[in-house]
Amino acid sequence: MDISCVLIDDERMAIDHLLTYIESIPSLRVVGTFTDPVKALAFLEETPVDVVFMDVEMPNHPLGGVDLVTILGNRHRYIFTTAYPQYALKSYDYDAVDFLHKPYSFERFAKAVQKVRSALTSPPTNAPAALDTHIYVRYEGKWQRLELETVSYIQSERSYISIYTDNDRITLQMAIGDIEKQLPGSLFIRVHKSYIVSRKRLDQIETNHVGVLRGGKLIKIPIGDVYRKAILDTIMPTVLQKK
Repeated sequence: MDISCVLIDDERMAIDHLLTYIESIPSLRVVGTFTDPVKALAFLEETPVDVVFMDVEMPNHPLGGVDLVTILGNRHRYIFTTAYPQYALKSYDYDAVDFLHKPYSFERFAKAVQKVRSALTSPPTNAPAALDTHIYVRYEGKWQRLELETVSYIQSERSYISIYTDNDRITLQMAIGDIEKQLPGSLFIRVHKSYIVSRKRLDQIETNHVGVLRGGKLIKIPIGDVYRKAILDTIMPTVLQKK
C-alpha cells in the first residue's frame, strides 16, 4: 500500500535527511516538500495526503507546526519532528501519529511509518461514528452529543466553525471539511465553502442565496458557484414529483 506524504521543515537539511530515509521505503510517496509553512498550508488545504511530517518550531515564519495542525484539523495524519523533546506531550494533544526527536535513527523513523500504516488500515477509534440522528463533537474538553435535527446551519470562520441550532451557537476549533465528513449527506448539504445547511431547514433557493429556517426566522446564506448544481439537483426531484 502506497502512503502519500508531505514534508515541512524550515531547514532544507532536515528535509534532505528525511528524504534519504524515505528512499529506503518504496511504499512512501512524497507529494510535496516545503520550507515555508504558509505555502505548505495552501497546498494541504487543497490536497489530501496520508501523513504530514511536520517540524514544530519554525521561528522565521508566521506559522509553526502546531499552528498548521490547529488550522488543518484532523483531515491529515501528522508526525511531529523536532529537536525539542518538550513537544512530545504536545503531539498527543493534537492526536499525532508519532513524535520524532531529532536526530532520530532510521529504525525509529521506520517505526513511525508503521504506525501510519496501521492507522490507515484500521478503522478510526478516536471518535464515534456519525449516525443519522446525532454525532459527537469535541467541545470544551469532552465529547458532546449533538442532535442533528436541532442544527440549522454551520458556518466556517477561519480555523473555527460555528454550529447554529434552534437556540444556541456552538463554536468548535475544527475545519468545516472535517465536520462535513461526519454529517450524513441525506440530512445536510454544502452550499458554500463556508456554509453547510440542514436539508430539512432549506426553505428557499434563489439565484445567489438560500433561505434557512432557524428559530422561526429565515436566515439568508450565500451560494457558492461550485455548489450551485448540487443544490439544484437536491430540489429537482421534488419539483418533478409535483408536476
